[in-house]
Amino acid sequence: MMSVKRTPGRVVWRELTTDDVEKAKAFYSALFGWRFVDFPMGEGAPPYPIAHVGEKSIGGIMKKPEGAPFPPFWLSYVSVEDVDATVARMSELGGSTMMPPTDVPEVGRLAIVSDFAGATIGLLKSNGDDPAGGRPQPGEFCWETITSPDLARAKKVYTSVLGWIETQMPGGSSTVFATGTGMEDGVADLGKAEGFPPMWVTYVVVETVEAARAKAETLGATIVVPLIEVPNVGRISFIQDPTGAHIGLFQPQF
Repeated sequence: MMSVKRTPGRVVWRELTTDDVEKAKAFYSALFGWRFVDFPMGEGAPPYPIAHVGEKSIGGIMKKPEGAPFPPFWLSYVSVEDVDATVARMSELGGSTMMPPTDVPEVGRLAIVSDFAGATIGLLKSNGDDPAGGRPQPGEFCWETITSPDLARAKKVYTSVLGWIETQMPGGSSTVFATGTGMEDGVADLGKAEGFPPMWVTYVVVETVEAARAKAETLGATIVVPLIEVPNVGRISFIQDPTGAHIGLFQPQF
């Protein structure tokens, strides 16, 4: 039997939960060139649209349950070796379980948790190989930002729960979490939750931030943060899609 190749600590899937699946599909197809393929869910359930860049599947879209008390949002799933143990450890450190460990046929075992401040993440032990690494191309997801009101506590939580290593952004401007010491091992940065609730923000690579931001606005998005320059790293913009979910645009400069 062939062994499954996993990359614990890496973000391996992103999923949008939204009130309007068709509007979201139209927006992201036009903005990033994503191609959607419906994955059958069975038992009369609506299909699960999976976004592709070329032949590479990168994320999916879920219909938000009627009356759910939360806005549309992008959820980042982190690969873990033991979903149940990771959920338990997050709980020990003040987190909450939003969806308990669940086996999903043809996918794997997954759960959804939030940290002590309410930032929500997914945990996944896939039945198959995790996505291969490599430099993300335009249209692909590339990075996460975690915002928190208590940076010291967040560092303790994420290094303990996910096994991340704490490093520094080039120039020492902010904390970066990584799975190792190589340049390609970075996973997410940590920022103060000022003006935003505690959350995870996922980013998509674009050719130029200005062009992507302008196109997003013509497609009905709201520009939340027009531009952030990160020396020796890249240029960032933060938008809210027409259904209300936040997402980042990233133009690398390295």
